[in-house]
Amino acid sequence: MDTKLVLFFLYLVAAVYIAGLAIADRSTKVNIRELFMWCGVLAMIGGISEVAINSFCRAVFDSPLWIYHVTPVHYGDTSIFAFFQWSLYGYHLYFVHKKIRSFELKYEEYIFAFLLSVDALLLEMFVNVSSNFFLDTFVFYYIPGDIGHLTTIFVFPFYLLGGAILTGMFKRFLNDPMFFGTLSYSIAFIFVFLA
Repeated sequence: MDTKLVLFFLYLVAAVYIAGLAIADRSTKVNIRELFMWCGVLAMIGGISEVAINSFCRAVFDSPLWIYHVTPVHYGDTSIFAFFQWSLYGYHLYFVHKKIRSFELKYEEYIFAFLLSVDALLLEMFVNVSSNFFLDTFVFYYIPGDIGHLTTIFVFPFYLLGGAILTGMFKRFLNDPMFFGTLSYSIAFIFVFLA
């Protein structure tokens, strides 16, 4: 499984990189410090949010929304692999956010939150279909079967709220992206690997 998992991760890196190229254009300037911050913050927020959301769902609905099948930690609410997966998603969102900002729209924060929500659902389906091919299992298995256990519409409101929170966080974090990127990666590492 380790070799398959590494190959699967490299496949995801290539897919996310190609998607970033498709979103960006030649005039898109990449700020490595900001990109590092986006990846770190998503690694932190992703794993912690997964545990918080699934804990909420267990308390309120007596069932989690998902269970991780690949390198699970925290009772399957997140995984070691998710640390890397969320970092990749931060890379992707960096370019999505830059593209939205390039249009100079009036309600870009709301548009970003909505696009993040739809984008996340589509990427979850892509990851699970791909992992089924590479690993013979889903990375995460959604308990509701409304979208074939690949994802569920029930996570849409959580992603929408997450998108709104992220835009506020990033405005503040841009003052010192290396500090906040490093801090976020450190917290995520402790939470996923040492807790």
